[in-house]
Amino acid sequence: MRTLVTLVKREMVDHLAYFVGAVILSGLLTFGVVSVILATGAGDMMIVGIGGSIPVTIIVTVGVSALGVAQMYTDRTRKVSAFLTALPTTRRQIFTARVLAGLAAILIFIVPLGVAGAILIDMHTDQVPLYAGVLGDIMRSLFLTCFACYCLGLYAGWNRRSLAPTLGVLPVALLIPLLVIIKGLGPDVALMLSIFIVACLTATWCRFSSSSL
Repeated sequence: MRTLVTLVKREMVDHLAYFVGAVILSGLLTFGVVSVILATGAGDMMIVGIGGSIPVTIIVTVGVSALGVAQMYTDRTRKVSAFLTALPTTRRQIFTARVLAGLAAILIFIVPLGVAGAILIDMHTDQVPLYAGVLGDIMRSLFLTCFACYCLGLYAGWNRRSLAPTLGVLPVALLIPLLVIIKGLGPDVALMLSIFIVACLTATWCRFSSSSL
C-alpha cells in the first residue's frame, strides 16, 4: 500500500501542470457559475451555460486525454517503468498508480463543481423546474466522459514512435462528449461509456504488461 501511494505521488509530481490546471479550471468554472447565477438568476444561467459549454468541453476533453497520453508516452520515452521495475515494484502497481493519479485529477476538477451545483440547485429550485436526481445524472455523465477520454489517452500514449500520431487521438476524444450530447444523460449512455472505459483500460494493460520496457 505504501508503495502504491508513493507511485501515485510520483505520477502527480511528474505531471503537476495537469493537476494545477484542473484546480484552476475548476475554480474558474465554479466561480463563474456561482457569480452568474447570483447576478442574473438561474434562468439566464441556462442560456450562458449553453454558449460556454462548447469551449469548456473542448478544453476538458483535450486536457484529460493529453494527461493520459503524457503519462504513457513519457514513461515509454524516458524508461520510467524500466527504472521502477528494477526496484521492488511491479508493473501492476505502476499501472494502478497511473490510473489512480488520473482519477485524482478528474475528481479535483469535478468535485467543486458538484458541490457548488448542489448548493445552487437547492437555492433556485423554484426558478428552474428540474427532475429529481438531475445533478447526479450530470455529474455521473461528466465523470464518465472525462474518464473515458483519459483512458483513450492512456491507450494511445503507449507508443515508441513520434508523438504526432499519438496526439491524433485528441480529436477522436471529442466524439465522446458528442455522444453524451446526442444520447442524453440516461443509464444507457453511462453503460456505453463504462464498457468503453473497461475496454480501453484492458487493452492498455495488455500492451503495457506485455511490452518490453
